[in-house]
Amino acid sequence: MAAIVLLGDINIDLVLDIPEYPLEGGEAIATAQRHMLGGSATNTAIALSRAGHDCRLIGRVGQDAWGQQALSSLEDIGVSTAWIGRDPLEPTQTNIVTVGKSGERTMFAYRGANAQLSPAFIADDAFEDAALFHLSGYAFLQSPQSDAAMRAIELAQEFQVPVTLDIPAGVALSVAPRVRNLLSKFDTIMLGRADLAPLAGEGPEIPADDAIKSLLRQGVRRIALKHDLTGSALYQNSGCESAPWFSVVAVDTTGAGDAFAAGHIIGRVSGLAGSECCRLANAFGAIAVTRQGAGLSMPALAEVMNLISADNGNGCEIAG
Repeated sequence: MAAIVLLGDINIDLVLDIPEYPLEGGEAIATAQRHMLGGSATNTAIALSRAGHDCRLIGRVGQDAWGQQALSSLEDIGVSTAWIGRDPLEPTQTNIVTVGKSGERTMFAYRGANAQLSPAFIADDAFEDAALFHLSGYAFLQSPQSDAAMRAIELAQEFQVPVTLDIPAGVALSVAPRVRNLLSKFDTIMLGRADLAPLAGEGPEIPADDAIKSLLRQGVRRIALKHDLTGSALYQNSGCESAPWFSVVAVDTTGAGDAFAAGHIIGRVSGLAGSECCRLANAFGAIAVTRQGAGLSMPALAEVMNLISADNGNGCEIAG
């Protein structure tokens, strides 16, 4: 299977099930608590590794027990930790993730060691023989991690490795100033409809179709649109292809976008048609929301293929 390089956050999630959110200054009693491995690029790497890919994760953790736990868990599942550093000053990122009755997650984070990843820690050998380089949009939130991300993009281009970028919900406005200067370097950007306008550099009232055309004009080759009402879509200069959502009961949306990204990446490196990439991404996301937390709860490819087959009797042909 393909070698895939990923850069982004590695963290520990404290997940709390909250039946009702209090007003500021109030209290809420959780009905359950879980400590789980997390981080946008980490979740995607786990899903890709479970699909048989050689995943090389670039990141940073603290010299603490949480950092050691994260490294051990990644190694156990087959994700390479050779390019993950240990920060002597900052702790491993910890996220407080609250999950409401609907399954929707709310997240509070201290970025810790993740934000201290610098260009000096980006090694050329991570990109040797790689089929794709995937970036989490969180990496552009602050320097020096944003500088490290840009250095990694430069190396990917030197090695002629296509670059994909996932923009998690809620960070587009913060990362857009950095990302807009790099649009021509991205093979695929994955994002929600609400994040199109700020990324394209257009006014907030611009129609989504116009923002998509603007991004394509600026050099992005593929735009994978998530968070739409009826399904997901993949836009290219040659046109648009789409696939409907799967009908599942959502338990926890944590990591759903990261699983969606894994589906698109697998479709991309397997040479699937746009609609099949969308269908695979939708299936990964669908299984993710039926489970509590992210990290080691990420779907396996066999489960995804079973869901696709059960839905319409036909699976996708995934290249080795």
